[in-house]
Amino acid sequence: MKIKNIQAIIFFCAAIALLPACTATDLVPTVTTYTTSAVTQTTATCGGIVTSDGGSAVTARGICWSTLPDPTTKNSTTTDGTGTGSFVSALENMFPGFTFYLRAYATNANGTGYGNTYMVTTPSDPTSPTSVLNTDLTYGTVTDVDGNLYHTITIGTQTWMAENLIVTHYNNGNALATEKTDAKWASLKVGAQCTYNNVNDSNTIAKFGRLYNFYAVADARKLAPAGWHIASDAEWNTLISYLATNTGTSGTVAAALGAKSDWIDSSIAGATGYLDPATYSSLNNTSGFSCLPTGIRGDYGVYNYVTRYTAWWTTDENDKTTARFRSLSNYDITPGTNTYPKSYGFSVRCIKD
Repeated sequence: MKIKNIQAIIFFCAAIALLPACTATDLVPTVTTYTTSAVTQTTATCGGIVTSDGGSAVTARGICWSTLPDPTTKNSTTTDGTGTGSFVSALENMFPGFTFYLRAYATNANGTGYGNTYMVTTPSDPTSPTSVLNTDLTYGTVTDVDGNLYHTITIGTQTWMAENLIVTHYNNGNALATEKTDAKWASLKVGAQCTYNNVNDSNTIAKFGRLYNFYAVADARKLAPAGWHIASDAEWNTLISYLATNTGTSGTVAAALGAKSDWIDSSIAGATGYLDPATYSSLNNTSGFSCLPTGIRGDYGVYNYVTRYTAWWTTDENDKTTARFRSLSNYDITPGTNTYPKSYGFSVRCIKD
């Protein structure tokens, strides 16, 4: 019996000896985050110091950041050299009026080490399109062929643009027609775009988007960025069905879609502009869709209904002269649907493929 016990002890010790030892060469880097400085509405300066490489060469280092705590390299990142020592990072494409969490990272063959987390809030900008986003949610980004940046939001199983399209070229680089004259716009049979009341202020355009006729929507050269497409009527149905049971504190689909600003007052309970701004600003936009009352270009090319109504083309053609669209007004509690002439100017929202 004693011999068996001795043999067991010998085997146990041999097994322990064969286990890999944890040495300095098995560690991730050690890194410290520097405090943030030079914070603007869309940028910030930060940095860090890699004090140990963990026994393996540091192949990447920088800052990662997100609107959620504990960001990782799967979120937004900078890449600022290799090796140990100090580095400075320039953070870009941030959103005005948002709180961000950021920390330094360093990667070697064993993995990624992270520094301490700092929190920073960018100054708000009431003229910026991001001023209407839901700051409690996390947004992504996508860029169109013109280089315009859009924020994106996942709602249920779908990922939508959180802003209306403003592109002025098809994906092959061909320019869309621009027509300011009412009568000429109404008679067009080719793709065209405009801005409400022909405004040319870049902040206003970025916030409210451009208006397009259906010929632009249906053009084979495509308006949506690569990997995206203009939403179909069925995809709008999916969105509305999801929100019908996931309105959150908004209470209605319309309020869940509507932005917290710019809607004219309404006496209809649950509508986007119900009662007064103090009320709807606390209830609207739980989905992050951030719909604004952009108005439309309707009969005879005339602009109308800004602050109280918006409409988006779907990809569904009804007949040779009309197509289907979705709409939202300050008196709706759910989006409307109808068919109108293809010459009308409506907003466009894109959805991820």
